[in-house]
Parts: sequence; structure tokens; C-alpha cells
Amino acid sequence: MQIEMLLRLTFLLAPALTLAAIDLGVNAAFPTSSWDYHQRSHGWAILAVCLLVVVLLLAVLPSRLVAVSAGIVAGGVLGNVASAYRHGGSVPNPIVVGAVALNLADLFVLLGVPVLVFALARVSIRNREHIDRLIPPRKWELRLRRRLGL
Repeated sequence: MQIEMLLRLTFLLAPALTLAAIDLGVNAAFPTSSWDYHQRSHGWAILAVCLLVVVLLLAVLPSRLVAVSAGIVAGGVLGNVASAYRHGGSVPNPIVVGAVALNLADLFVLLGVPVLVFALARVSIRNREHIDRLIPPRKWELRLRRRLGL
């Protein structure tokens, strides 16, 4: 059991560190205009680090898909936190599309969150018998189960 959890932690940390490094490399390689920096507050930094901790804790769930998708989200969050730290609270956004400026870390979060939601729903459905023991069913759920023959 511990070996599987260490494997999931590896599946989480490998993409997180790799994607954060790619984001930082792209931010350093491409020049960013001064108006393409987004200022971040200390409160944002604290919330981002808390989110990072929560996402890292998802490695305990019995799913490699959760671990990989959490790693993608963590890579984006870590990239933005590191960029903000490196640039005095401002995050560079070298990718400009029309009126929108963003960086790879933003894209990693935007792509990782839907996959993470899907993976968490999948884990919940696969382990619903454990969840059902902890939460007593409501009357409408009991009627639905009887009707469906469950």
C-alpha cells in the first residue's frame, strides 16, 4: 500500500516540477512588456500555497489519474507562485492573444482542473460504497435505489 502511494506521489510531483520549470523557462526566455505583468497580493500568495498543499494531498486517493491531473494543476500553481516571488509580486504573462495576456502556468491550471474534476468524480463513483457508509442516504435516495433495484 505504501509503495502505491509513493508511486502516486511521484506521478504528482514529476509533472508539477516539470511544468513549473517549463513555465519559468518560457517566462525567462520571452520578453514581457511591463503592462503584461499581473500584480499579485500577499493574500493571493497565501491562498495559492494553500491550494498547492491541498492538491498535493490528493496523492493519498487511490487513483493515478487524480495524481497526474493534480500534478498538472500543481505545476501551474507552483509556476505562478515562483514567478510572483521572482518578480516581486508580479507574474509575467508573455503569451498575448488579443486583449488577453497569460502564461503557461495559467494554461496548465485551466487544462488540469477539468481533468482533475473528472478524475475525482471517477474515484468517488468507484468508491461510493465507502462513502455511502459514512453518509446516511436521504429518503429520495432510498426510493431511487429501490426503484433502480440497487
